[in-house]
Amino acid sequence: MLNAKSDSKWKKVKRGVPQGLILGPLLFILYINDLPKAIMQKATPIIFADDTSIVIARQDAKELQDDLTLTFNQISEWFKQNSLSLNINKTYLTHFLSKSVAHSDINVIYENNYITKMNDLKFLGINISNILIWKSHMEKFYPN
Repeated sequence: MLNAKSDSKWKKVKRGVPQGLILGPLLFILYINDLPKAIMQKATPIIFADDTSIVIARQDAKELQDDLTLTFNQISEWFKQNSLSLNINKTYLTHFLSKSVAHSDINVIYENNYITKMNDLKFLGINISNILIWKSHMEKFYPN
C-alpha cells in the first residue's frame, strides 16, 4: 500500500527546465528566447515550440558555407553558455537548389560531427524536397 502522505524531495534547479511540468514548454521557450540574438548576424532562426530551424539564404556557395560555419560556431558558444547540448542525431541540413543544380558541396561540421544532409525532409508535417518539388508530399496522399 502506498503512503498517501509521501512527498517528493525538493531539489534546486541550477539551469534548464524541470521535466514534466505543465509550464515546461513555456519555461523552455523563455529559457531559449535569446538564441535568435546570438545568431541573427548571418541567419534567420525560426522557433516553434522546442524545434528550431535556421535559414541562411545566399547566392554564392562559398559565402553560404562561411555563414553556416559562423552560425554553427555561434550556436555552439550559445549552447555552452546556457549549459545545453545540440542533439546531432536530430539535426539536419537541407540545401535548397534548382532542378538544374541538383548537387551541393555544402557541409557543416558541429563539434567534430558532420550534420546529416537531407534531400527530402518533413517539416511541420509537410514533405519538402531540396529541389522544391512536391512529389514526395503528394505521394503520401495519392500513392498511385
